[in-house]
Amino acid sequence: MLRTRLLSVTAVSLSVWVGSTTPAISGSSDATITVTSPAADSVHPVNSSLFVGWRNDTGKEVDVWLAQDDGSGGTQRLFKLASKASSKPTSELVTAVPAVPDGTHYTVEVTTPDTGAHGYSAPFEVGPVPAAGPVVGTGADAGTGSRGTPGPSPSRVQTQDGHSPR
Repeated sequence: MLRTRLLSVTAVSLSVWVGSTTPAISGSSDATITVTSPAADSVHPVNSSLFVGWRNDTGKEVDVWLAQDDGSGGTQRLFKLASKASSKPTSELVTAVPAVPDGTHYTVEVTTPDTGAHGYSAPFEVGPVPAAGPVVGTGADAGTGSRGTPGPSPSRVQTQDGHSPR
């Protein structure tokens, strides 16, 4: 008899939820997500590691998207980098930069699908990492720094997060 009551209560609860419109989402309207990395104006080659960090006071799991300025003042989501990522107040993840065209004005959007809270990183670039600086010298000492020391090799240049782009 106890089982019958439990089943009937469960069935009534399910039928009320299924029969109604989308359930209301309770959440604080002042809940925010702040994306702390990648850094502004950093350069990230395709297939390299991309470090993403954020602060989240919504208490909800988040989705992480690669987005780009759409040219009309908005952004367009291009690629989902992570689903149901951490709901902790401070979180981070490392993901690979997907195969997208080289360009500027890429951002990372971190969003809660159920509440609509979201935040964007500062704009960054996807493309080859630029050389560390101009090469000084001509002739025999071409390719060396101003004191005759070798300049950094492009294969040894580090990305914003301190890792080699390879």
